[in-house]
Amino acid sequence: MRGWQSTLFEFGLLAVLGVVLVAPIWAVVHAGFQDDRGALSLDWYRWVLSEPLYRAGLVNSLLMALCATSLCLLISIPLALIAENFNFAGKRLWLAAIMVPMVLPPFVGAIGVKGLLSRNGGVNLWLQQLGWLGPGQYIDFLAYPFVACFVLEALALYPITFLNIQAALANIDPALDEAARNQGAGPWRRFWCIPLPLMRPGIFAGATIVFISTFTELGTPLMVGFREVTAVQVFSKLETTNPEGDAYALVVILLVISVLLYLVGKFVLGRGGAGMLAKATAAAQPRRLRGGWGLLAALPFALVMGVAILPHIAVVLGSVTATGIIEVDPAHLTLRFHADLLSDVMAIGEPTRGLSARAVANSLRYSLIATAVTVVLAFAIAYPVVRRPSWRTTLLDSLAMLPLAVPGLVMAFGYFVMTQGQSWLASLNPLRNDPTPLLVTAYVVRRMPFLVRSCAAGLEQTSVALEEAAQNLGAGRLRVMATIVAPLLAANFIAGGLIVFSRSMLEVSDSLVLTFDRHTYPITKAIYDLADNPSSGLQQAAALGVWGMVILIVTIVVASLALGKRLGALFRI
Repeated sequence: MRGWQSTLFEFGLLAVLGVVLVAPIWAVVHAGFQDDRGALSLDWYRWVLSEPLYRAGLVNSLLMALCATSLCLLISIPLALIAENFNFAGKRLWLAAIMVPMVLPPFVGAIGVKGLLSRNGGVNLWLQQLGWLGPGQYIDFLAYPFVACFVLEALALYPITFLNIQAALANIDPALDEAARNQGAGPWRRFWCIPLPLMRPGIFAGATIVFISTFTELGTPLMVGFREVTAVQVFSKLETTNPEGDAYALVVILLVISVLLYLVGKFVLGRGGAGMLAKATAAAQPRRLRGGWGLLAALPFALVMGVAILPHIAVVLGSVTATGIIEVDPAHLTLRFHADLLSDVMAIGEPTRGLSARAVANSLRYSLIATAVTVVLAFAIAYPVVRRPSWRTTLLDSLAMLPLAVPGLVMAFGYFVMTQGQSWLASLNPLRNDPTPLLVTAYVVRRMPFLVRSCAAGLEQTSVALEEAAQNLGAGRLRVMATIVAPLLAANFIAGGLIVFSRSMLEVSDSLVLTFDRHTYPITKAIYDLADNPSSGLQQAAALGVWGMVILIVTIVVASLALGKRLGALFRI
């Protein structure tokens, strides 16, 4: 590709990202600074910041994110230190199991937790059967939904902080610790002076992702019933299908806080200058622990995993209960809901297909299209970023990573705003039309950073000499891409594509905001709709959650086999 062609191609990519990424953000920001007459105004922001309900929502969102992030770090740092410093029986199995909590969004896990811990849930039933509670007595374990929300978020997101911290620890030169030990420094002093400062970039990289994700989380508070957070307040406004200016102002505030947090985490707190100077030239040799010491090292992993998979177990039990109460009595267990869902899914084209089956089919369609588009777009972005660095490709890379800082709720709200009124995109209005174009676009934009990073990592490890040799032999650019570059990046395409597909199948914010017709619901919107249905709604919603969990398990396992330890690179900023 000639120089002018490459430049034109890069400007074309920038224009595409401008339309699908920058335009919806601008639409929300622009609407947020207008009054009822369309004039520039700050009235809505004054109203939002002066309204106690909205202020409480912002404070609750920030506190929930802070608590979830702190809990993630409290879990991840000790586990990462143990994993990097010691070898013990079953270590590889425990490290593989670290990814398990990511196979179920906390939004879905909340269904199981409600069925387990609610007043009429399984735990209260078991306590009554044991005689610890009398008939009609119960313990309201969900009396504090704020706690339930941040704990569920932490149990689902701590693998992200673990992966980042483990990667940072692997780059620390073991000679530094040896030198400090020779100078008489004790274990605690060595930890505070060497590993902790040097793994700071990893800590803040993972913590930033967790904080932003929890701060803008919509599904978990909705499912738990905690509506005093900003994301739920915005969603409640959108349910009227005609939101007022305060909704736009709230979305802009979410956007500003999230972007600032991202920038602070990436460029201020997460700067790794000192860490880079100490990057290991030789891998550290972990101590081998045997017998009781090995069991003691594995105990924290076992405890964390035991608690983290409780929502998963609860969802599975909720999908097989005949009574609507989560329990393990064989007389009250059934596979009817899974069997009905399977037969309904297989009844392709039948007009009587239920909501669950249509949701599975819809999510498969949306996610497959989004994955195919993301693979093409991500490779088109990653190639010039790696092979032809310039100010244009730097801007391109920054825009491609922007969705990590922009909440999904903001993007979804932006697409909704762009299609309202007499807009040139009014034909895509999800209130009246098929939401497939908007949902696919939203899924592509939201998951694009993962695949861009996967492709870039593969290109950086592939010698450009192979491409140059093929071109010197007369091969055209397209043939080089098809016969050399694409096969060498096959593992990266597969791993990144699977992550895009699986995360799109259970995407929450876009799915809840951009679908209004029950015939077009994806899985997560169907789960939200079914969860409030008193007639076997819990079981049907849980069955859908189990199916989504199985899909995520399969895709993450395959992605792990394809990328190995490099899988963690997909979850770093």
